[in-house]
Amino acid sequence: MKKYKLAFSIIGSISPRMAAKTFLHFFSKPPKRSFRQHHLTLRESATETDTPLTAYAFSKQQIKVKTYTWGEGDKKVLLLHGWGGSALDFSHLIQTLVEHNYQVISFDQPAHGFTSGKNSNLIQWMHVITAFLDTNKDLYAIIGHSFGGLAATLTLAREKVYIPKLIIMASSISAPAIFDDAYDQLGLNNKVREVIPGIVQDTLKSDLMSMDMHKQFRSVKVDHMLFIYDENDEIIPPKQSEYFLLQHPEVEGFKIRGEGHYRIIRDPQVLAKILAFLGMP
Repeated sequence: MKKYKLAFSIIGSISPRMAAKTFLHFFSKPPKRSFRQHHLTLRESATETDTPLTAYAFSKQQIKVKTYTWGEGDKKVLLLHGWGGSALDFSHLIQTLVEHNYQVISFDQPAHGFTSGKNSNLIQWMHVITAFLDTNKDLYAIIGHSFGGLAATLTLAREKVYIPKLIIMASSISAPAIFDDAYDQLGLNNKVREVIPGIVQDTLKSDLMSMDMHKQFRSVKVDHMLFIYDENDEIIPPKQSEYFLLQHPEVEGFKIRGEGHYRIIRDPQVLAKILAFLGMP
């Protein structure tokens, strides 16, 4: 991290705009990952398709999103993975839902899992989610983990789409807050920070500062919402989750003391709570 801080310090002092563009490219590149045998087995058990989409709402560039379906239940549930993740990370949850007669739909976001690409971002994630909502108008629920939870909530606030139930786990709350943390980690000076929202607006046609669940929550179109978080989350500060629930008492909260940010999606308490929540009238 020290070498990155030094590099951004040098570039930022010469050209804040160049430093900002370099940061956005760096920030939009998910980490590389590998898949274990149980991931591949889960993939083999799915009905797999390549869904053709535009890269953005304002773009004609074509991409293909790797899409998976498990089960044949009457109620459809869409699962959304987090940054650096894949639909195949949800193996325990998928098995649980299929066993209880739900049909599960999921996909790998651009530059993630088995969907091609090198870079992606929240705006693109929301665009892809919107496309799936347009073609799956009978969805019963959406379950999003981490960055996927933020993308799901903001999409449901922006689009004219109604979903009976929304569950977010260990969710990011605010894109500006995520950026602020990254700015601090990389030591970006104020001039670089001030340039970034304008570049996002120009290139992605979106207001970065509005990408906040607190600001958008009143527009989210769901009947019931469940927010699950872990006291031992090492990525999303638990106080952030607690503050969100304090500000929005209509959202049901569920707190565990588990094994952190990533293992929450397979925690037995969480799986049981999800089933109970989905089963409520």
